[in-house]
Amino acid sequence: MEKEQTATRFAAIFNGLQCAYGTYTIDKSQAEGKRKGRAQVLKTVRTTSTWIGHLSGKGVAIGIVPINEDDCCVWGCIDIDTYSLDHHKLIQEIRRREMPLVVCRSKSGGAHCFLFTKSWISAKLMQDALTHMSAVLGYGGSEIFPKQIKLYLDRGDVGNFLNLPYYDAEDGMRYGIQDDGTSATLEVFFEMYEKYVQTPEQVEAILLEEANSNLIISDGPPCLQTLCQQKIGEGSRNNGLFNVGVYLRKAFPDTWDTELMGYNQRFFDPPLPLAEVMIIAKQLQKKDYTYKCKDAPINAHCNSTVCRTRKYGVGDGEGSAKSVANLRKYNSTPPVWFVDVNGVPVELDTEALMNQAAFQKTCVDQLNSYPRSVKRDVWENAMNRLLKEMTETEGAVIDASQDSSITGQFYDLLEDFCTAMQQAESREEILLKRPFTDEETSTTMFRLKDFQAYLNKNKFNEYKPHKIAQRMRDIKGSPTSIFVKGKAVRIWEIPSFKTFDKEGLATKTQGYGREPF
Repeated sequence: MEKEQTATRFAAIFNGLQCAYGTYTIDKSQAEGKRKGRAQVLKTVRTTSTWIGHLSGKGVAIGIVPINEDDCCVWGCIDIDTYSLDHHKLIQEIRRREMPLVVCRSKSGGAHCFLFTKSWISAKLMQDALTHMSAVLGYGGSEIFPKQIKLYLDRGDVGNFLNLPYYDAEDGMRYGIQDDGTSATLEVFFEMYEKYVQTPEQVEAILLEEANSNLIISDGPPCLQTLCQQKIGEGSRNNGLFNVGVYLRKAFPDTWDTELMGYNQRFFDPPLPLAEVMIIAKQLQKKDYTYKCKDAPINAHCNSTVCRTRKYGVGDGEGSAKSVANLRKYNSTPPVWFVDVNGVPVELDTEALMNQAAFQKTCVDQLNSYPRSVKRDVWENAMNRLLKEMTETEGAVIDASQDSSITGQFYDLLEDFCTAMQQAESREEILLKRPFTDEETSTTMFRLKDFQAYLNKNKFNEYKPHKIAQRMRDIKGSPTSIFVKGKAVRIWEIPSFKTFDKEGLATKTQGYGREPF
């Protein structure tokens, strides 16, 4: 009973999507500390025994999609993927900034910084709060869970899961870390949860505090705001002042050089010598530079989503720049792809992934939004980056069910045609475009042209007539002729669907000889 209660309590804390969850099996470790394994997404509900298996280490390691069927969350996470991370130092910084985060060691030695809430909040609010906190902590650009702010479950997309802590709770390496840097037992983790769990109003206050503190560079990149608030120290001053100068040239085109001197005195500790400030000013005079978003010190404090909305941010406040991330692939035939555009999943075919114009059309169809065009090499580099990240992300490539394959779709439509349509009560009614099932022979008869018309009506155009014929031969069907009212009528005769097991695909697949997808 105690195991069941513990599992139930743990499951409630990490509640999320109910219709699917992830599993992860470790195969080996890489030299840099990253542990390699095999990730899967199981489209089934979790049971108490599933959770007990996770906590005991005798079952599969569970990964949960934090966003539920209503696009809400009761937890989120900053995934800091740094293998030589000083967890104690990170926690000290979190507590110094009074952030309500609970830190756990990830399976690779990094940190999962959890934000828990007492009741469901929107995935967008959870994502915004965590993105803000990661940027302030100096881990801007870290993965944020939930990765999506909306799911399209009816299209088969279940988003991204995060591997949970306390797999093999007694002896495992995925444990919570207390404020003094020591590991926390599962019971202590429950105490940490109770101490730092937030109300929805408290989470909203985190973003309200951010808005009230953004008096410095309020119309510019959030990274510069954070750095200026804490003052930019030695080792970061030259690059820091250069990026401040890019902002000042945009915001104060007539007096930017004077402003540069003032910012150096106010927000740099110690200020750069005048000679170095003048060198940076001359660099900025040569042309309109852009922010060095990938370079220190600003890269660690990046909040690109907010930056794009700012008048003098990376998108110049146009609001039309799109964040395209989190590519997922469903291994159906043909494959189906999902990618998040500003956190909202968009379903793509391979053509839309390879062709920018097709991608833009898909966004217009599904999001009522038109992304700006970029140069071909920029587009191709972005797609290559997404594909690379996809192969490195656990659970991003998902084996689809057989019903998702073209063959599976064909047989589903054939079954619907033979069983769901109005049935012929006699062979003569085949001429009325209806299938007729002979109970004595357990066969169903119909004209090929009537079935083709049904396929066209359902927008299934993958098979030409010869392919349709081959698929029906695969299930032991055959063409023949029958006499109706003294006239020969060419038909197809296939085994009746009533002869197959309706509880699942196994008997049907064996009887039909379906292709593997």
